[in-house]
Order: sequence, then structure tokens, then C-alpha cells
Amino acid sequence: MPPPQRTTIVSSDCIEVTGTGDPATPYQLEPVVEQDECNALACTENGLRVPRTELAGIDRGANIGPARSVDIDVTESGTGDCPDTWTIGARLTPVYGRAGGQDRTLPLNGEWTATDCVATLPEPGVYQVTAMAVGQICATARYSTNVWITFGVQRDGTGFLFGSGLVQHQYGFPAAGNGYQACHTGQGSITAYVVVGDQANVRVVGRANGRVAADSTVQSLRLRAPRISWHKISD
Repeated sequence: MPPPQRTTIVSSDCIEVTGTGDPATPYQLEPVVEQDECNALACTENGLRVPRTELAGIDRGANIGPARSVDIDVTESGTGDCPDTWTIGARLTPVYGRAGGQDRTLPLNGEWTATDCVATLPEPGVYQVTAMAVGQICATARYSTNVWITFGVQRDGTGFLFGSGLVQHQYGFPAAGNGYQACHTGQGSITAYVVVGDQANVRVVGRANGRVAADSTVQSLRLRAPRISWHKISD
């Protein structure tokens, strides 16, 4: 009877073989694990191991960037099966708000006067800011009296963003005799786009300009019902 043929085991790309197959040096087969940071497979004393991946959503302002307007919802729908299945969705969650203030009397000096209508833009991004107000001028005026009110939005107490006229009180008569008493009221709105790096405060401001003729009296120059509405439109 011929002797049995000896079997030779050789290495492959994924299995490394050591030893000769003799009793003194038996074959040993080890998996070949590529040493790369992108490779999650590892050979442990308990066998081959691939770490399990756990997914989680991200709240606004966390993990990615200082602030975001999209929330990510992640729901495990595989109930722990292998392989796991997940449902991932996104929700737009831009911040928004509004602010109002009290009426403010304006001096007739052409200088901007701050109101107490202030809104805080709370996080980095681009905001659409809309300001609204009512202007009122009451006067007993004679010939060549011309007074007007402008309102605007100021940023962080210094930078002026935008302005718009509200109301004008102008008379070309009478040249003599009794004056003409009236109250003129006008309202308006302005919109500005504000880029914020951290936080910003925006405030409604107003000013009164003009000329008051001799023997004329201005009873009231008021910026009324100032208000601001804002919402974030981009991160």
C-alpha cells in the first residue's frame, strides 16, 4: 500500500500560514488584518471583531459648527437586528423672534435717538430683520414750516443699517395771520439682512429734521409703536 500523500497548506491574501505541518512545528493559520485606520476589523483573543456603529441625531448648535438651523433625527428601526437599519430625517429649525417698544419723543435736531425697542439675534448666521414704526408730528405752523421724521435700525449701538422716511409736516401758507394747526401721521417698515458672527443687537432709532417758521409751535414729534420682527434665513 503506497504511503499517504502529504498535504501542503499555503498562505493566501486573507490567511497567513506558519509552520511546516510536522509534529514539532504544526501549521498555524492567522487572519490577515490590514493595518489601516479605516479598517474596523480586529483579531482578538475571542475571535474577529467589528465594532458596532451607534447613530445619534444632532441638536441645534451642537457638534457641527457653533450654530445650525437643521436638526437631524435618527431612529433605529431594526430593533437591534444585524445588520441594523436606521431612519434618518432632517428638520429646519431656524430661530426667530420679535420685540416692541414704547413711544419716543424726538428732539428737532437731526440726530438719531434710540428707542427701547431692541431685539437680540442670538447665534451666528444671516437674519432677515424687519422694523416698523409710526411717526406723528403735531404743530401750529405758519408759512415755510417743514418738519419730517425718519426712522431706522441700528446695530450694536453704533452701526446704522437702514433708514426710511415716515411722515412730513410742510406748509406754504398762510404767509400772515393765523397759523394752521394739524397732526400728521405716517407709518412705514424697512427690511435689512444682517450677518452675525456671534450675537448682535438691533434697535429702532428715529430722528426729526426740519425748519420751524417764526410764530410757529411744534406740539409733538413722536416715534410711536416701534417694533422688530426677525428670523434666521441661513447658517
